[in-house]
Amino acid sequence: MNAIDYTPKTPFDIIYGNDDSRMRIEDIICGIERLPANGKCGILLYSAYGTGKTTLAEMLPEYIELGRTNMDLLAGPTVVKCQNGFNGPHVTTLLDKITRVQSGNNSLLHYFILDEVDNLSKQAQQSLKSVMNTKSSIFILTTNNIASLDKGLKDRCVLVEMNAGSEAQLLPIARKVATDMNVVLSDAALAAEIAASNGSMREVMSRVNRLARSK
Repeated sequence: MNAIDYTPKTPFDIIYGNDDSRMRIEDIICGIERLPANGKCGILLYSAYGTGKTTLAEMLPEYIELGRTNMDLLAGPTVVKCQNGFNGPHVTTLLDKITRVQSGNNSLLHYFILDEVDNLSKQAQQSLKSVMNTKSSIFILTTNNIASLDKGLKDRCVLVEMNAGSEAQLLPIARKVATDMNVVLSDAALAAEIAASNGSMREVMSRVNRLARSK
């Protein structure tokens, strides 16, 4: 049997740990909170592992562009996986070079996704602050360790907490995983797996899948 994909398909399918984070993202998408503006051109998604930060980050450029122009994204985002070997000033040199060329999007905006931005060196984080002094780009950053980020970098971003959903929010997903496997599991059993997952949606689905297969 082929594995079922439970990945959220839109930003509105994401499970947010609090209403403020959900409303902040919705406001950015529909243009109530406009970027770049007021010295901010970034969105910083922060939380523990497995709560959907990267999934949301990958969706946002398309939805922000659609909200601003009612048109599809023409020039896709530049995605940077910040990791060993690609975490120094050469990262920001690349981004700076792109910002100096006119975007092909109808909004004339470039979109950048920097995944696990806390892996950037201190020097690279400081350089990124300068690159973000632009009105032609939106930067979407993710981190599992917000405390390690440069304060000036955070100040250029709208901060959106992406911590885990509640048991009540996660239980319907856990039930669906079990149902799709044609297994009946009690809510008490599912709640125990949710509690043991430490807020990671990936871990919730993995644990429920394993429990269902054992029945």
